Amino acid sequence: MYICNINPPHASDSSAICGAFFLPKMKYEKPPLTIKEQIELLRERQLIIENDDRASKYLKNIGYYRLSGYMYHLQSNDGKHNFDGSTTFDQIVLNYHFDKKLRSIFSEYLERIEVCLRAKLTNYFSLNHGFFWYCDDELYVDKTVHTSINEEIASIYNEPQERFLKSFKAKYTLEIMPPSNMAMEVLTLGKLTNLFRGLANKEEKQNIASDFGLPPTVLSTWFIFLSIIRNICAHHGRLWNRKLTAYKPTIPNRKKFKFPGELPANFNQTVYGAISIIDRLLSNTNSTNNFTKKIEDLLNEFPHINTHYMGFPADWKDVAPWLEIIEEGTEDS
Repeated sequence: MYICNINPPHASDSSAICGAFFLPKMKYEKPPLTIKEQIELLRERQLIIENDDRASKYLKNIGYYRLSGYMYHLQSNDGKHNFDGSTTFDQIVLNYHFDKKLRSIFSEYLERIEVCLRAKLTNYFSLNHGFFWYCDDELYVDKTVHTSINEEIASIYNEPQERFLKSFKAKYTLEIMPPSNMAMEVLTLGKLTNLFRGLANKEEKQNIASDFGLPPTVLSTWFIFLSIIRNICAHHGRLWNRKLTAYKPTIPNRKKFKFPGELPANFNQTVYGAISIIDRLLSNTNSTNNFTKKIEDLLNEFPHINTHYMGFPADWKDVAPWLEIIEEGTEDS
């Protein structure tokens, strides 16, 4: 067995040993560059910049590093990071604005799924087990989830910031926890996802899954996947061409639940897959939504976007899973 020394090796060592691997040490020695020098560097890498003032504005207000996430797929991977000589700074800015609008659409509809989950947890469990059902560890298959959820809610309730919690606590002085209809409101999507996953597979959980049109085990993995995407959106991370490899949601293969047609490789690691998953959940709970229409309108607004980087197959306009269930109409809340 190899043990990695927690003490850093001496600066004179040429390498550090961790496990069976020799890790060469490397310092970050790139010097900071002025905005003018950043523009010069991009030009040296054959990026076309027609307006220095405009480029300067974006580099000052967005930052070189953040914008680099929208250009790396256009650069060579030989270590020189050169462009092909036809790429413009304006294209990179368009990539940035496309991604910003994409995240906005995702956020809008992920909110609907999150709010829907909160309502269903309270509606189903409270009717059968009372408003404080989440405190009952008998309803959980994973007791650590019971502990962590109750600790989270208790922590928030002990020092409430929301007016509704303050009012409840002032009026109902014998209660040490808030009722479910309030407790679910203070949990993030990540916490709600963990709560749903940790609940025993009883009638209430099955009813929630049925409302979303999936088996509970599959739905749990979808919620985990979407909570990761929601965090990317909330922190303004790059989404459009990101490989979503942190967690792979289960793609059902039973005829009743499977997606129509043949799915591309890595479907459950791409934005294309995420769009399909969100659409499937919305189709069962908010059937007149315009989620996929807004996605398609956005792609039409930015025709230069290469959807291959989003995991779209070349013939997606004919085979996209949402085409089977798309229903355009007046949008409901």
